[in-house]
Amino acid sequence: MTPRADAGSHRVLWGLALAVIVLAAFFGGMLVERLRLDAKRDEVIQRYNRVLQEHREQQMRAEKAASR
Repeated sequence: MTPRADAGSHRVLWGLALAVIVLAAFFGGMLVERLRLDAKRDEVIQRYNRVLQEHREQQMRAEKAASR
């Protein structure tokens, strides 16, 4: 191989390595963001379920009081 062709192949390898690193960082960021949003969504759903349960209990108490 000539020195010029050798330098070109090194440049291609460095470019590919950089592309792999950038893609890994991109997908890692997507994964972290997805996990963060899932945790936030679970918190909202739990809060909704708690409020819904309290509402149902209040309705049952009101129905029991009205039937007496």
